[in-house]
Amino acid sequence: MKEPLLLRTHRIGRLAALALGLALPACTTTTRPPGLSQSDRQCLAELDRLDVQYQAEPLRASAGPACLVENPVRVTAATIPWNQPAMASCRFVLTFDKFEREAVRPLAMRYFGQDIRTVIHLGAYSCRTTRSGRESEHARGAALDLAGVELADGRKILVKTDWNSAGKPRDFLHAVATRACTYFNEVLSPDSDRDHFDHIHLDLGPYKLCVKR
Repeated sequence: MKEPLLLRTHRIGRLAALALGLALPACTTTTRPPGLSQSDRQCLAELDRLDVQYQAEPLRASAGPACLVENPVRVTAATIPWNQPAMASCRFVLTFDKFEREAVRPLAMRYFGQDIRTVIHLGAYSCRTTRSGRESEHARGAALDLAGVELADGRKILVKTDWNSAGKPRDFLHAVATRACTYFNEVLSPDSDRDHFDHIHLDLGPYKLCVKR
């Protein structure tokens, strides 16, 4: 029995589409990790709006519950490029981006008359405890160790070398640490202990502590 023209045309069209699909390379798309809450998705949408350069990361169950980061993202640049990529929670990155825009960059203009090219940090997420034995906020992706900044002209202002120096670099770093207390729950500097001789620790943990001179 001869196949009806309409059915035969439909079948040929499906076969042609299948062949074309097999011949074309697979398209790659950026997808959100499954299981995100509405607030998580809103946080990522806000990063997009602010043009933060990031990649959504899957939850790392292998790290164990003590080192689980909520809504983790790997960031290369917030409002300012970072010297190295780092993973942190979306919430922390939003806070740090705001800190850069509202405090760090204006302070650089005030003290040096120029913007910042790069934020220099020593790391964010790290599955570890503190020296006292309690869980570190780094293990939750809720902390970052700020080592300094690189100015637009290439000059580097570093906690390690400039915190105890005289002049504008010192004043800038101390002002950054003071302003950080408005944005973060815990701010530790070289004035805190010897563990922070080369950076300013910033976190959003449950403890309120701001050590500044």
